[in-house]
Amino acid sequence: MKLKLNIFASMALMMAGLMITGCNDYLQRDPTQESSNETFWKSEADAKLALVGCYRFSSGWDNDNFDSAQGLLYLDFAGGDGTEKENFTTNMASVNTTATNSNIGRYWTRAYEHIFAHNNFLLHIKDCPMDEQKKESWEAEIRTLRCYYYFNLAFYFQNVPMPLKPMSVDEANTIEQTPQQDVYDFVESELKDAINVLPESYSAADYGRVTKGFAQGLLGRLYLAEGRYADAATVYKSIIDSHVYELDRTHGLDSYEKLFQIGGEYSKENIMVAMYVKDKYTNVHTIYKSPECVGGWHQFAVYNELVKEYFCSDGKSIEESPLYDENDPYKNRDIRLYASIFLPPLGTYPGTTYKGKTYDCYAGPNTADSYNRFTLFDGYCPKKGLDESVEDLFNSYIYTNLMRYAEILLSYVEALNESNPSAVTQDVLDLTINDVRDRVGLPGLKAGMSQEELRQAIRKERRVELAFEGLHYFDVLRWGTAKQELNHYFTGVKLSDNPADRNYRGEGATASPVDKDGYYQFENRSWDDHNRYWPIPQKDMNVNHNLKQNPGYN
Repeated sequence: MKLKLNIFASMALMMAGLMITGCNDYLQRDPTQESSNETFWKSEADAKLALVGCYRFSSGWDNDNFDSAQGLLYLDFAGGDGTEKENFTTNMASVNTTATNSNIGRYWTRAYEHIFAHNNFLLHIKDCPMDEQKKESWEAEIRTLRCYYYFNLAFYFQNVPMPLKPMSVDEANTIEQTPQQDVYDFVESELKDAINVLPESYSAADYGRVTKGFAQGLLGRLYLAEGRYADAATVYKSIIDSHVYELDRTHGLDSYEKLFQIGGEYSKENIMVAMYVKDKYTNVHTIYKSPECVGGWHQFAVYNELVKEYFCSDGKSIEESPLYDENDPYKNRDIRLYASIFLPPLGTYPGTTYKGKTYDCYAGPNTADSYNRFTLFDGYCPKKGLDESVEDLFNSYIYTNLMRYAEILLSYVEALNESNPSAVTQDVLDLTINDVRDRVGLPGLKAGMSQEELRQAIRKERRVELAFEGLHYFDVLRWGTAKQELNHYFTGVKLSDNPADRNYRGEGATASPVDKDGYYQFENRSWDDHNRYWPIPQKDMNVNHNLKQNPGYN
């Protein structure tokens, strides 16, 4: 009889031997080394190699997870910022989401692969002969990384298995779920312990390792998820008061765009990053994200609903600004829009130029990047995080940002506004949301707004500042706005009824459908209350009958 194994059992067998991949400066050592636990843990050098192995984030074609650029982009698209042309992201957050969804299944699987590596490290380092203070610090690093995955699992799946040590096959195939609140409580306790041990920074040789700031930021996310705003404000303020981080202004008004390109990983704004090495440790995200006009797959379409959220250059919304022209919608806009999304030629806007090509979705049917070339194309394409210097689109070495200081500033002012709105003074606004806006040349907010007015301003700022960084679905779920945000027709670029216009939509039965403002209607999404949590993957349910499925999934 063929042995059936779920992810826990598979990892239990793999962890019977210690698999470690290590690189010089956390990325460059070669080759991969593999050794059994019984013979490996003999020295501090062995422990260091094992530590490095725990920092092996997603690479190659491994995309559906909580630590890859594509996995984080998927989360934002699931939350209403865009879609994927094979319908992956919509099917992760809709009434059509099922327990057999392979993308969701990979988030689950990849997270537990990391957790099993963390558990193996934490079990064996205890008896490794080495400096005890260093051992305590290394343990805190891996406990924090483990918390990153447990927090995400609990937030998106609710009640999840929480193994804290390597397991046998029988244990893996019978483990029960831990209630979400118990997972949250464990994560909180672990992070508090780690914060007391971890350093605020490392030398250049150890750059990229878990710091106190990452543990604090992760604790802040946990508190936001739980609605514990006063606690969140306290922990976020401690990061600000450390003066370790600052918004990157290295390149003036181009700083925002360049932050997410090669070299940006070393910015003082970054708190935690996944790093890559040219020709050695790469990923395929760039081929997916790049438009067809430069040889990419244009796998993703950004919704016009996100495009509309970007401010005008006077800092006002498109609904409020006198600068906004409905017939020239890309003129006088927030520079983050130009840095984040490929825009077509329309009105006075000449179209985004990239690698010597002008992005143009209006060149005609079946041309590169044409707005209706595929069912889930809409004329827009994500740009943030692309770098023109990357020549091999299948082997990108652009880093992935897992946490940065702009998030801390916006989370702090949100938490303070929710817990103690009278404490949000002009000084607080200037320290937080206005610092973020000033970096991109926008005027700041003025004190005196109502709590609700400031709440909406913060939410809008988070959506555009943190676009494609994996926090938007997190936000709409914890705010309780997903049902409102994800139940309507989504739109793309603006079309025209005039046959002489390049963006002519056609006529009669073949005309592209548009909304009342002339924007291409192309995807109708539906989201129900049960979609608050993802389903437990069916393949694991089939093996481990102690797992209980979330309501609404059969």
